[in-house]
Amino acid sequence: MSRKVVNVDGEEFHRRGMKYNWKMKLGTYLPDPRSPIISSILFTPFVEESTIEATTARSMAWFSAAVSSGAPLVFVNIQTEQLWTPDKNNPIAREISWGRQQTLPTNYHIVQGIRLWFLPGIAEVSIDIMPRPEETRFGMDIKRTEEGFICIYSVALGSAAERAGLGHLHEEANAKGHLLVISRLEGKSVMPSNVCSSGLINCCDHNDIRDVLTQAIERTEGIQIHIMAWPNQARLASPRGMVSTLQPPGGFAPPPSL
Repeated sequence: MSRKVVNVDGEEFHRRGMKYNWKMKLGTYLPDPRSPIISSILFTPFVEESTIEATTARSMAWFSAAVSSGAPLVFVNIQTEQLWTPDKNNPIAREISWGRQQTLPTNYHIVQGIRLWFLPGIAEVSIDIMPRPEETRFGMDIKRTEEGFICIYSVALGSAAERAGLGHLHEEANAKGHLLVISRLEGKSVMPSNVCSSGLINCCDHNDIRDVLTQAIERTEGIQIHIMAWPNQARLASPRGMVSTLQPPGGFAPPPSL
């Protein structure tokens, strides 16, 4: 009886703050602190989509098509997201911040979007590509897939890209039915971020990527790219690269026994 009375007093135990070594954990379990590893894409409903199921189906169709094309994506989660739009006939939606009080104009209304979370492969492989003074290009040709991903579709023999290991990775990817997809260039994401109500996929501008590569080669400077790794990949990282993955580098310590 006394234990029942104690449990009625409160729904949980008292809480207190606990120190946590964020810097050490980021350096240990997230080798590249600029990358949160996990990515997402936000789907805004079409004008004719009256149910959330229709937007959800479209998001899963995009994901399935990306995986079928060879992009080594790993599904994580899917969730609804509150958006507001100024006009039903032109619903350019924006995210609502529920963390603070929000007052919407009378001509705005709320819609339900879908955010799909995924991993860019089982890991992100960081590769440094360093050109020689006489070279006028890095030696890799890139293209954009229908789903908005940037991939490497050819690597020139004897080029800076091949010396960095991209030639081997490209051959292995083709042999296993995967695309050699770039997730980041110079630390910046090049992956698609959202799909607007008109159906356009907002993704990295191909010309911006070309400008970054051109400027680097003109200054004879190296560049850093991150590649999406696929399951059973023979080599996860180049000699100068690093890998960002959700799997801890070692096992975890169990809590002390009581």
